[in-house]
Amino acid sequence: MNEVCTVNHIDHVAIAVRDINAALEFFQTIFDAPPSEISVMPEHGVKASLIQIGQTRIEILEALDPDNPVGRFVQNKGEGLHHLALNVSGLQDKLNFLSAQGLQLIDKEPREGLSGSVAFVHPRSVFGVLTELVENNG
Repeated sequence: MNEVCTVNHIDHVAIAVRDINAALEFFQTIFDAPPSEISVMPEHGVKASLIQIGQTRIEILEALDPDNPVGRFVQNKGEGLHHLALNVSGLQDKLNFLSAQGLQLIDKEPREGLSGSVAFVHPRSVFGVLTELVENNG
């Protein structure tokens, strides 16, 4: 078993918004971000888009339903930083290690996300930051 949860790099930061089209237009107009595709992901309850800003990616999330986790986040906290995504290899092994260390996992097994296989760690376990672990497919 791993002795640490090694991170390859920051995969992306995610911003929850009320209107994904307005947010994408803002990043394109103000920060010269390239156009990006919007994916509707009903299994996650969001419309999502990954935009490249320099060497970093920003994920823009709009809830499909105001009562899902992203919708409640925007209602309760307003638009803003939603989660930090860390790129890892061997995602299931990382989840097993984190669980053995006593961290509270939202996902005990990987699921498919916009960036590859993903799993979330509860903010209570990471200093108030919802943390996504991502393993790129392929």
